[in-house]
Amino acid sequence: MFKQLILFPLLLLFAFAKAQVIPAPDLQCVANNAVSSNVVLSWTNPTTPCGGAFVGYNIYVSSTQSGPYALVATVASQNQQSYVDVNRLSGGAKWFYYMEADYNCPGFTRAQSDTIENAPPPTPQIINVDVQPDNSVIFNWQASVAPQTDFYRIYYLPGIAVPIIDVQGRFNTTYTDNGANPSLASIRYTISASDSCSSISSFNTAGHSTIFLSYKTSSCERSINLNWTRYENWSQGVKEYRIIVSKNLSPFTEFARVDSAVQTYTYSGFDDGDSLCIAVEAISRADTNITSHSNYQCFTPSIVQSPDYIYLINATVGLDNIVSLSWLTDPQAELLYYQVDVSGNGSTFDFQKQFLVPSPLTQQQDYTDSVSVPQNNALFYRVRAIDSCNLKFNSVDSIKTVHISGELFDYYLVNLVWNDFVAHGATILYWNLYRNKGQGYQLIKTFAPGSNELSDSLQPYLDDKGLFCYRIEAVYDIDLPGVYRDTLSSFSNEICIDHRPIIYIPNAFAPYGVNRIFKPTIIFGSPQNYSMTIWNRWGAKVFESNDPDLGWDGTQKGSDVQMGAYGYLIQFVASDGVNIERKGMVMLVK
Repeated sequence: MFKQLILFPLLLLFAFAKAQVIPAPDLQCVANNAVSSNVVLSWTNPTTPCGGAFVGYNIYVSSTQSGPYALVATVASQNQQSYVDVNRLSGGAKWFYYMEADYNCPGFTRAQSDTIENAPPPTPQIINVDVQPDNSVIFNWQASVAPQTDFYRIYYLPGIAVPIIDVQGRFNTTYTDNGANPSLASIRYTISASDSCSSISSFNTAGHSTIFLSYKTSSCERSINLNWTRYENWSQGVKEYRIIVSKNLSPFTEFARVDSAVQTYTYSGFDDGDSLCIAVEAISRADTNITSHSNYQCFTPSIVQSPDYIYLINATVGLDNIVSLSWLTDPQAELLYYQVDVSGNGSTFDFQKQFLVPSPLTQQQDYTDSVSVPQNNALFYRVRAIDSCNLKFNSVDSIKTVHISGELFDYYLVNLVWNDFVAHGATILYWNLYRNKGQGYQLIKTFAPGSNELSDSLQPYLDDKGLFCYRIEAVYDIDLPGVYRDTLSSFSNEICIDHRPIIYIPNAFAPYGVNRIFKPTIIFGSPQNYSMTIWNRWGAKVFESNDPDLGWDGTQKGSDVQMGAYGYLIQFVASDGVNIERKGMVMLVK
């Protein structure tokens, strides 16, 4: 408590002493009179700080701002507001002044006025001009080193300097020009400084200009050609330019940097319909924190939109040997034609057909190829899309049909061979093998991928006709991330195996025994132009038939013939057109 009682009077004393200040005159103008070599000072008198008598206004001068200062005069009249420092300029061109007011106020201290130079302020140094996203222009400059600076005057250039506005205060060093339109042309600014005597400095005739950015959209090249004016009059020039872009209202990001000698750039990182804002930013070589932006060009470019993808997803062979194709196209693309190319080896493609893209463009397109012959080998297909700029866009990879071939490996055994189905993003899940033996196709086997060869036994079908046809189906999963996923299938061509007739001919028969009729047994095939002729040993014809089901009963014209050996000749045409002939001797037994 005792310490607090001591501290409180001390604080009051300190506050009282701090307030005991004699205010200085407000020194407003220090002007040269070049004719008389005099310097004229003018000021506004301060209020009386206490009841003490006025002593005088003290005027101090120095040839440097930092001093030392000498008392040049004491003005004895309390109401006087000016003073002429006679012949001061004969001792030098630059002088600094300040003033004090002296009153008989014991315990008071005298305040000093601002220090003011007799010369006009120097020309201010421009930092930059910078265009904002709203296309206003911010003009920045360094604060004047002259203490007498009262305001700055902003001008438009080139040509005759046109004053825009006066910015009051030595340390107010920024002006925002909301009335400018930097999207029409580059705007040049400059500045001067003025003191309280209305002495105004010269202005920088070069000034600083905004960067003017223009653009041109190239619809067919899917790009935007940017052009801009240089940023000029930085002390060390431009270090580099940055291209900044905002796409679809996203924040501005740097897209590219170019050398300070470059004034063009081709921008292509966008899609048709994107909303773009683009600006160019100059970076000062002397200080990379100092930059200047061009006007902001905001627009929605119209280009011929290329497809992001063309995927072939299916190629399947019908029973009519017509190949059906399906593919997916980016529905945002702007296309005129599709072109289908076909190949037998996957490397050399031949043009097949071109047709108009449907309007509106759908994602999936189907096409049937009735020209190519998938019976001989697998076929490869490629699709091209063509836009109004005659640019062609190939499908991502080609697609390959399944081709099956087969041969009669041995009696009753057919060997089948086929190739894999191939498409971008496709994985075969399993195979289905189908057989047609005259009553339509039936699924005979399902098996996993791995081997592309299989044998099929025909022995269980001896009572059927000899034509056996096969098709194989690849069931596959196709996965195109972000675009499409499904399970599809692709059928191969049809391969038919015509099994040659198998003929069994007995070497003896007994008309009154077990084998009472002599005739061949024909397995597979439908004999055409069938004939069987029997001769005796003297060469006389004893029997003839054109019906495969009609055999010889051992008679001639209704009468039994003698026991013994008889010659025969059996002839017919197989279903594949091959002439079949069998001849030999048969023994008639009684």
